Amino acid sequence: MDAALDAVRHALSLTGSMAWEITWALILGFTLSAVVQAVVRKSTVVSLLGVPAAWACSAPWAAPPAPECPVLLNLCER
Repeated sequence: MDAALDAVRHALSLTGSMAWEITWALILGFTLSAVVQAVVRKSTVVSLLGVPAAWACSAPWAAPPAPECPVLLNLCER
């Protein structure tokens, strides 16, 4: 019986440890993302990375854009 309780305690300890590691990493990531979005202008990001819609067109696994979205269709035809 003691072995079973020790195994459950160990499992709960590992679960809590993993949950803590994931939680603080997510909080840090979302905080950094929010700071970058608040500080850096969208035009700067677009000038450095390009037009976001064009990324989907360049990905080999991406599905073609929907016909009801002519902006994406025009970008992907280039």
